[in-house]
Amino acid sequence: MDEPYRPLALRVMAEHDGDGLWDTDREHRGPADLDDLGLSAELAVRLRSWNGQYQRTALTDFEFPSPEAERRWVADGLRLAYELQNELPDIDVSYAHDDDHRPMRERRGP
Repeated sequence: MDEPYRPLALRVMAEHDGDGLWDTDREHRGPADLDDLGLSAELAVRLRSWNGQYQRTALTDFEFPSPEAERRWVADGLRLAYELQNELPDIDVSYAHDDDHRPMRERRGP
């Protein structure tokens, strides 16, 4: 029996539809299914909630209510990316919403 697919790299990145997590492997690029990764239920819920905050900005031309609200959302996503890396140590995790595009394991955590 074939082994189930396991991504090599994931990117925490807000999206219009989905859970806010992308498979960045060239062969499988696109939204990743949180339920297939073996994440804790708590982290999966928090990732979906974080992406849901972004989706709700769709009615405002993707403008957050304030610069502080946007900074808080970016910081929350960064923390989630670190947590995701800790739960999936065999996968390179990166974060799309800051200027540091190194994998999380190469960055200093919060």
